[in-house]
Amino acid sequence: MTEHKLYFNSVYREIIENSLFTERQTHIIFNRLARKTVPENISRGAYYRQLTQCRNKISGVLYSLLLLKSIGAIDQQALSIIVTLSDQLNVILEGEDSDIIDNKSIYNVMSTLKQIVKKICKV
Repeated sequence: MTEHKLYFNSVYREIIENSLFTERQTHIIFNRLARKTVPENISRGAYYRQLTQCRNKISGVLYSLLLLKSIGAIDQQALSIIVTLSDQLNVILEGEDSDIIDNKSIYNVMSTLKQIVKKICKV
């Protein structure tokens, strides 16, 4: 996925707003995975401090998934649904028409995501 599509797409902005990660942390994760250098608008120390925070958050999310699955708060079907949603979002957002997604489509996608996430949560 190109950086432009990641940071200027309203669906991604909505997902980031509902996640545990900030937009800046998402940007750092994306750049790290793309093996880009430290951005010019941030000091090396701040970058590596935030990179450590990102690693800790990702580890925390993974441990949380393990914990929630082990206590029955989420089940295998929920994990499968999450993977399927992620795959479908990639298709939608990486498609040729992803730059022309209108507000109604964004609302529909986010509304559907919120409903599914709410149903997956058993608590």
